[in-house]
Amino acid sequence: MKKFSKTFCTLIISFSAMDAFGQLPVARVGDVTHLQGEGTNVLVGYGLVTGLNGTGDGKKSLATMAALATTLERFGQSFPSLDDLGNPKNVAVVMIEVVVPDHGVREGERLEVSVTALQAKSLLGGRLLSTPLVYHDRTVEGLFGFAQGGIEIDEESDTQTNGLIRGGARMERDVLMNVVVYGSDISASGFRNNWIKPGQTYMTVVLDEPHAGWSMAAAISQAIDKELSVSANVERVALAVDSKNIIVLIPEHQRNDAASWIRDVERTPILMESNEARITINRRSQTIVISGDTRMSPVIISQAGLTVTVASPLADGTIPRPPFTQENFIALDVADKRMPNVNDLLEALNRLKVSFKDRLAIIEEIHRAGKLHAKIMYES
Repeated sequence: MKKFSKTFCTLIISFSAMDAFGQLPVARVGDVTHLQGEGTNVLVGYGLVTGLNGTGDGKKSLATMAALATTLERFGQSFPSLDDLGNPKNVAVVMIEVVVPDHGVREGERLEVSVTALQAKSLLGGRLLSTPLVYHDRTVEGLFGFAQGGIEIDEESDTQTNGLIRGGARMERDVLMNVVVYGSDISASGFRNNWIKPGQTYMTVVLDEPHAGWSMAAAISQAIDKELSVSANVERVALAVDSKNIIVLIPEHQRNDAASWIRDVERTPILMESNEARITINRRSQTIVISGDTRMSPVIISQAGLTVTVASPLADGTIPRPPFTQENFIALDVADKRMPNVNDLLEALNRLKVSFKDRLAIIEEIHRAGKLHAKIMYES
């Protein structure tokens, strides 16, 4: 009679509640939020690249021929017909983008330029002629800077129609971030509350998307109140107006030194026990990231491709090279100490060397069955 080891048949995964929840992580407000008014901005342009080794647009591109003619006319060259330009395959029209950092940029600073060909086969060896930069939103008028320079291409890449110009953009105009606003501006944007006074100044702390949620917003508001209400000499310093935005008062004595007040707000410690249970899946990178207490109701999983190996000991009890039988079955058990969670499941699947595709299929099927008590989010 075969004697099967229970270890191989059923994975029993358990740990005490103290190990899992006894020590709560502490973060700072600035670790999980950003300020309203901060954020990247994009400048764009439409330019001409020259110096290509026969990989340009050629005369078949009317846009390229027109752009070349306009450029040459600036220097006194006249062309009655675009045919007079010949077939310039060393020229191409491109779209360019410049990302302005979160904290803004000042006149004279230089930024990187991303270049994308519209029709050219390759931008290798090309140089961008001086191109004006405007804001990506056409309602914002004005010239913000110029971009030019030699284009760097990854020669080993299959795609050579995208490139980079390091420090190729020179700013001709400041792009400043305003994070301090009056209560009247906040009310005009749709956030109305009797606590918000039109003549007082505020800033808005915005939860980063992975941490957004009502419990986290309330926890941050309470933490800021506890930490700074005494120094502000008011009963309330912060108000969570929704699941993502916390409005923070800037006291009158701090209006001329808002930077130090912002520093104090961002340094405020918070406990992370109220994390929303989430599973973030990225199919491209084949990663699964778990946050919060992603609990599951007891469940038995049977999936094609899953294998639990059962060892058959020899008559003398030794297992030098034992024969194996296989069962496409896996069970999750936590000895009634707590509900199993996705961490337990993934650990078990990892031991069985289950592929990412099968792991994802199992998680999604459990979620559809209503046995997975967490939110699933997908990243591209």
